[in-house]
Amino acid sequence: MNTHRFDLVVVGGGPGGYTSAIRGAQKGLKTILVDHGLLGGTCLNRGCIPTKALLEDSLMIAAARKCTFMKGDMQVSFKRIRERKKSLIENSRAGITGVLKENGVELLAGKAAFVSPWTLNVTAPDGDQEIEANHIIIATGARADYGTGLIVDGRTVWSTEHALDPESVPRSLAVVGAGNRGAEFAMMYHNFGTRVVLIEKKKRILPCFHAELADRYRNVLVNRKIRVLTQTTVLSAQPIDEGGARLTLDTAKGMEELKVEKVLLTGTRQPSYEGLNVGVAGLELVEGRIPSGPGMESAVKGIYVLGDASGPPYFAHKAIAQAVRAVDHIMGERSSGQNPLLFPSCVYGDPELASVGLTEEEASQAGRKVKVGEFRFIGNGRAGSMGKEQGEVIMVSDSGTGEVLGVHMMGPQVTELIALATLAMQNGVGVVGIKKTVFPHPGLSEAFFEAALATDGEAIHMKIDMD
Repeated sequence: MNTHRFDLVVVGGGPGGYTSAIRGAQKGLKTILVDHGLLGGTCLNRGCIPTKALLEDSLMIAAARKCTFMKGDMQVSFKRIRERKKSLIENSRAGITGVLKENGVELLAGKAAFVSPWTLNVTAPDGDQEIEANHIIIATGARADYGTGLIVDGRTVWSTEHALDPESVPRSLAVVGAGNRGAEFAMMYHNFGTRVVLIEKKKRILPCFHAELADRYRNVLVNRKIRVLTQTTVLSAQPIDEGGARLTLDTAKGMEELKVEKVLLTGTRQPSYEGLNVGVAGLELVEGRIPSGPGMESAVKGIYVLGDASGPPYFAHKAIAQAVRAVDHIMGERSSGQNPLLFPSCVYGDPELASVGLTEEEASQAGRKVKVGEFRFIGNGRAGSMGKEQGEVIMVSDSGTGEVLGVHMMGPQVTELIALATLAMQNGVGVVGIKKTVFPHPGLSEAFFEAALATDGEAIHMKIDMD
């Protein structure tokens, strides 16, 4: 068997993998990308992108239903909704393939396995190939874990992948897990007309978000007739003869049974190295993942791990940022690789949620003296013109230095606005710098500016008695 030599081998074609390959080629590295699945990984093919496509369509339907100046019946073709989602995925995948090829990245479809620390055997349709390189990036993604007693069958009990491609909209749906994905699917299917129950085993939904905003979001869901059960564990989800499923629930008030047409298990995620033989490369797992340093390099020199394969948080934007950092590390550009990256967390829906950094409780526990600025979107002219005045911006800062420690948002387009907070925090722009910045009026970004002003009681468009 001939051995093919490269400067960089990337294993995995998701956002972290293809970003690594493109950037490596741009830096002059002879690069090959190996993946046995569809380019784009989970995010493009069965995660972020199809979810947002369906969610946007559901939000459009909800907006039309609530519109006060439109008359007549609205007919919705779910077939066309699915077709739009499919077209978006295929066009995006073709675009990624084109960019990879234009940058000179070689693509190899197959399953990779280490045969030595810097050599991989790839089982491909045209026969096995052996490839080696001084630099190997592992971007193999993550797998779903649904816990004991919960089994996806694709018919009655869905994974998120099944929920993204249903033949029809179910009459009722139990969403198990009220994290980012669970909250999005609950809102999406509610907008499509499904009766939704959202179930979370922890004390509150969206447990990784600011408690005040998570509680407000629960109120939004409840007001929209979505049933929310917290401190509730799903012990089993079994199909029943008459159709649908029966859930056995362990609630704070005792055992309960719930019947629904479909069940969606959002599950948790774990790094996946299936078939890669990482032990042969000298890599050891710690708590199920391969540890890495600031430049994403593992304990084995020249081998890097990033994205979902590196462990939580499981965000595509984390994978992309780490890919850039890893290739820069390979190229010796390491000065920027020492500061920890900040990864905003987002929930897309109506309203949206977004967060980056510490809450005031977390900052206080870390020994910081905290100052908090809050501004409600009810005081923002652009939000008013959109008819979307729910929510607020909460800015947590150090009372002595003015350093921004965290920003937490609920409201219109906050999944875009959170980039302002991330940009400021990643680059050392404090409260004073934000106050000196000019924001367009009327604009949603003014809410971020006003939250900075509010840290010193200087907000312009906020009523003193605002609840």
